[in-house]
Amino acid sequence: MNGACAIYKGRAVFGGCDGYLHMVNAADGAPVASLEISTYVASSACVDANFAYVGDYDGRFSAVDLEAKRVGWTFVNQEAGLPFIGSPAVAGDHVYIGNRDKFVYCLNKKDGKQVWRYNTGSRVDASPVVIGSRLLVANMRGDVILLDRDSGEPLWTYELGTPIHTNPAVVDGRIYVAGEDGRVYCFGQKSGL
Repeated sequence: MNGACAIYKGRAVFGGCDGYLHMVNAADGAPVASLEISTYVASSACVDANFAYVGDYDGRFSAVDLEAKRVGWTFVNQEAGLPFIGSPAVAGDHVYIGNRDKFVYCLNKKDGKQVWRYNTGSRVDASPVVIGSRLLVANMRGDVILLDRDSGEPLWTYELGTPIHTNPAVVDGRIYVAGEDGRVYCFGQKSGL
């Protein structure tokens, strides 16, 4: 297991290296369900309502109905089939996820259909972060990119010049990003937040 657990109705939900999404009782660890996804799950699931959204190493991204204990839909990028390493973010009717194919995807959370995609120019291993009507993404080239959540249009980009593996954080109107160079970068109000 590489990702953190999500909690749903007293159950821990997590992906495994075995290609399953597991649910266990959070109080005593008793198994509740194991649902086959496809292959190795490198990230944390994001739980919204009764669905867990999770990507895998074969480039499949699934919405799992935790009540029915079945996969509701699966999005597959037929062009690349590269891994989803970061965890997804959910806001409104959409789910957002980055991929090693250099794209960030916006999917309809009800049916998994692609709403838009944005080419960041490099692999996306970090999880996207929703900031109101915007989406913050970071890539392995070292770009920090703020997108319009509805259209996927870029609002601004900053090149750190060092790969970004970790997830950005947003606190009190400031963006914090850790680079592979060992530095933490902070962006404030002039960045368009």
